[in-house]
Amino acid sequence: MNSGEKSDRTFDNLTEIIDVEEARVKIVIFTLADEYYAFYGENVREILPPTEISPVPGVPEFLAGLINVRGDVESVIDIRHFLGIAASAPSQGFIVLAAKDGICSGILVDAVIDVDDIPVREISPPLSTLDTGIREFIVGVFDYGEKNVTLLDIGKIFAKIVI
Repeated sequence: MNSGEKSDRTFDNLTEIIDVEEARVKIVIFTLADEYYAFYGENVREILPPTEISPVPGVPEFLAGLINVRGDVESVIDIRHFLGIAASAPSQGFIVLAAKDGICSGILVDAVIDVDDIPVREISPPLSTLDTGIREFIVGVFDYGEKNVTLLDIGKIFAKIVI
């Protein structure tokens, strides 16, 4: 259109603005026993490489031990205990340092796959056929490429930690 031409299109009759931005949530995807899991990114403070975990005698089996994070001592839990997955060697995995509801702890995972933003609408509720002991920790499921990912609730896992 030339600068002297007038457009036949007009937007004077628009009465509302529609927000086309889709609600998204940041998630941290990781593996446990070759299965994909995730936490909400807002609960993850840091991802630590494999490090030496000092065992503590007489603690519950879900507590893998303690680590030193820049002079602070942090507990490390193995959530396999809560999910019904066989335990692995504690010193072989990454540690996701997480915090929720005033509790901070490292969580042992096999590998961290990705940190991503996904549309909230892509998260489906957990299957009702899941064992109730496991289902209570699951927020929902979503697809990541060709993998199903189980989104876990750190707060509900931390609530089960009784020492």
